Amino acid sequence: MKKLLLGSIIGGIILFVWSWLAWTLVPIHNGTIQNIDNEEPVVTAMNINMDKKGVYVFPAMPESHDQVAVDEFNQKYQQGPVGMIIYDPQGGEPMPPSQMIIGFIINIIAAFFAGWFLSRSTAAASTYLSRVVFCGMLGIFLALLSHIVNWNWMNYPLDYTTAWTLDTVIGWILAGLGIAAIVKIPKTAN
Repeated sequence: MKKLLLGSIIGGIILFVWSWLAWTLVPIHNGTIQNIDNEEPVVTAMNINMDKKGVYVFPAMPESHDQVAVDEFNQKYQQGPVGMIIYDPQGGEPMPPSQMIIGFIINIIAAFFAGWFLSRSTAAASTYLSRVVFCGMLGIFLALLSHIVNWNWMNYPLDYTTAWTLDTVIGWILAGLGIAAIVKIPKTAN
């Protein structure tokens, strides 16, 4: 259990540092999030029409399965524009320390699960490279179930999806370098 906890902390630190690098120094995410030109009228319209924190979509989804409502939605969707807004009317401090702390804790918890999964796999008794690859495969699994799913179902742009997929896979390969060095089953002497 000590090795698993140590591997979790090391893996969490690596994930946290990688995330900072991916957003600040490595140009993975550059240009994948767009600013709104002339944002004031857009923000004013959102403040008038959206009263609580949430995820909003347009065109509005039909509230019933009434064929007329469904047909109207389909027509609006086909004509465009189509979008989704993550909205918080309150605002707040950008990247406060509490958000960084919670992000770091989430990374440690995620690394704990990766180490736990690794410790119960056949890769745990294999080579260091096999253990690193195992963690990298977890990154591919995560990217498929989150970023690529959002690209398919929620129309996330391909450049945004590609950046997040790369970020996730590289992050888990790097975390795997730390986790795999600690979480392993010692070879027994014959």
